[in-house]
Amino acid sequence: MSEDGGQDADDAKGRSPEGGGPKGGGKDEGKDDGGREGKENRFSGAHAGPRDGAHGAGAVHAVRQARANYTTVHAVRQARASYTTVHGSSTLVDSSRIDRVQVGDTHHYHYGPRTAPLVTGAVTTEELRRLRLVFAPPPEYPALLDHLRGHRVLALCGEPGSGRGCTAVSLLDEVAHGAVERMDPRTELAALSGDAIREGHGYALELAGGTGRPAELHLDRLGALLAERDAHLVLVVDAGDLGDALLRGRYGRLFLPPPPQEVLKRHVASLVKGEERRTHALGVAERDDVRGALGLTRLRPREAVALAGLLARHAGGDLDDAGLLAECTLFAPRQAALWFAGAGRGATLRAALPTLRPAALRLGLAVYDGAPFSVAAEAAEALTWELATTLDPARTPGRPLFTDDLRARLTAARAGLGTGEVSLGDDQVPVRTVRFEGRGLPWAVLSHVWEMHHNARGPMCRWLSAQCDDPRPLAWVPAALAAGALAILDFPFAEAELLIPLAGSESGTQRLAAATALAQTARTPPLRPVVASLVRGWAEDGNELLRSTAALVHGYGTVAGSVARSLDALGPLSEPGDDAEPEAVWAQLQDVSYSVVRLAAGAEPDTVLRRLGQWLGDRRIGRRDLALLSIIQLTGSRTWQLWGLDEQPELEGHQNWPLIAALIAAGPERAPLLADLVWAGLDTARSRDAVLVGFRSWMRRSARNAELLDALCAFLPLLVSGPADAARLRALVTRLARDPDEPIPPATVERLGAALGAGPGPRPGGRDTPAAPIPSTRRRESTV
Repeated sequence: MSEDGGQDADDAKGRSPEGGGPKGGGKDEGKDDGGREGKENRFSGAHAGPRDGAHGAGAVHAVRQARANYTTVHAVRQARASYTTVHGSSTLVDSSRIDRVQVGDTHHYHYGPRTAPLVTGAVTTEELRRLRLVFAPPPEYPALLDHLRGHRVLALCGEPGSGRGCTAVSLLDEVAHGAVERMDPRTELAALSGDAIREGHGYALELAGGTGRPAELHLDRLGALLAERDAHLVLVVDAGDLGDALLRGRYGRLFLPPPPQEVLKRHVASLVKGEERRTHALGVAERDDVRGALGLTRLRPREAVALAGLLARHAGGDLDDAGLLAECTLFAPRQAALWFAGAGRGATLRAALPTLRPAALRLGLAVYDGAPFSVAAEAAEALTWELATTLDPARTPGRPLFTDDLRARLTAARAGLGTGEVSLGDDQVPVRTVRFEGRGLPWAVLSHVWEMHHNARGPMCRWLSAQCDDPRPLAWVPAALAAGALAILDFPFAEAELLIPLAGSESGTQRLAAATALAQTARTPPLRPVVASLVRGWAEDGNELLRSTAALVHGYGTVAGSVARSLDALGPLSEPGDDAEPEAVWAQLQDVSYSVVRLAAGAEPDTVLRRLGQWLGDRRIGRRDLALLSIIQLTGSRTWQLWGLDEQPELEGHQNWPLIAALIAAGPERAPLLADLVWAGLDTARSRDAVLVGFRSWMRRSARNAELLDALCAFLPLLVSGPADAARLRALVTRLARDPDEPIPPATVERLGAALGAGPGPRPGGRDTPAAPIPSTRRRESTV
């Protein structure tokens, strides 16, 4: 049978591993229960992890991906400067003044008083000449040119700043030979007549929010009118519902930006004089500190143009290195500000929903950057629902089924799909992942919405709370870390609206999420005492749910300031309250022991192991029970179940091993200390069977892993101080060898038998070894 079934399950049903007698036949049976009936059954049924907590498979991958988004939270400049560059002067068209403001490649028009309908504005010869000098064609430029020549109408669907506007003008310049005009963004294509189209001209039109949505029929009619006059039209369309509709038709093409390096190179060449200075400027752009400050993997053309301007100032001595890096840190926040500037606008939910879905996707990616795409996409749809019902509580929004274009949606979010693997238990599962094009975007998006759009906080908090109730670590771990990061920006608000409701929840997953969020927040030195005071109040509270969360928080070792202080805080939580029910006491003990063992998988395992030895010698039954339950989890937990907020390189490569084996592999010198603790667990009646269950799992896994078998065979002799110890472990090996369904191989049996045949011998620890102050030698009559 598997390691969780078969005859080995009898260990938890009352039969002694030595066979024959009832469970707990040692001399210490019954005298160290502290008067608590049923303690043996509880210890035998102990599992690795907090009560009702979703702590398992996939958490290691999730926490590694998510915490990378917040490692530079405190270094990010919270910049909100506008990103508007004014090009050219005002132009008179149809006796009206137009001030054209260019934001990247998107042109916005501000109109003064006029009496005649505005139709077009000519692109000047000077602007066309400059564009020809610096224009970098996108990857599919020849195909776009062929499409325009063949259909007369082309819709470029993409994001602002991607180079759509410049590409539209360049395409029209080629087919119209310089006769290029921009149409009024308010032009209604369905009502456009042939009289408005000039012979041989090319027209560019940005479909603004108030522009009518052209149907395929209207574009067919317009194409015929353009053909009659040898004219052409390029539409510039944002990715979204309209873009999706056009992409499904004959005229829409997804716009892919040109290579940013080529754009940068051309603009640097036009701004910096001298080949040597140009080469130096381009070299500065490739520096690791500059790329890190940008926080963007792939610049968009608008950003490449802005960076070229900064490099020109740097090359000319007007901007030093510090100033250059400071300016570069603004790129990701500016992108976030542009994304959410118009989200949710509209008189009705129907009008606002097309902008809410992209906003929700970007926020979802900010939390689930690098996660499986299915997790991020589902979370984004759930957030769309929260945003929509906040905007219009009387209406329930639906989801589009087959009408959106995934490639266009991801392009609009500056994200891409990839492949990766996530840990599900002991195995790696291939998944399709999604990630922003830049490490600076997740925090830029979250912080911008949290700080600049207060009314969005409510739906964000409700959404994060719901995500924290998802039992999959791939869902709740990133949500918890995001909650902790947002609490850094406004702790009083996050505490009241997010953290306290999670901490007092009946859901074990939400309590674990609250603990994770607080541990993340406590990594900020100014907030650590605030979090510590809050957690201390919960520990002293009579509410068992808040006490549970307090115990789980200390498992990360960030709130108290050190591992030793975290253990100081965990010890009292093992003692029952005055009116505590037995079941509540036991549940609390499970949470506390899980945090203790999580600390053992952290940076200071020896500190934890020595404290366990002290607790074993403590007269208080709660401390002894805590130590015994922690020993059970040391042997029964696998390393991946005990993830923390910091990497532990010494445990890398042993994620699937029992924690005790991984600790020995990382530090062989601590094997005697661990042997002392495990021997005490085996020598205590109420914990013996549960410890043996952990060894049963270790033995089965060793049959499939030679390195793990070597570690086990080296450790077993340390547990033997007399015939009874050896007999107990031999009985376990015999039972596994005789399992009718899944016996361990004879070679493994022989190795284990040889290891146990080395005893009995002198105890490596004992009274003369100060590593673990366990108040006993290895005599059968344990005083533990």
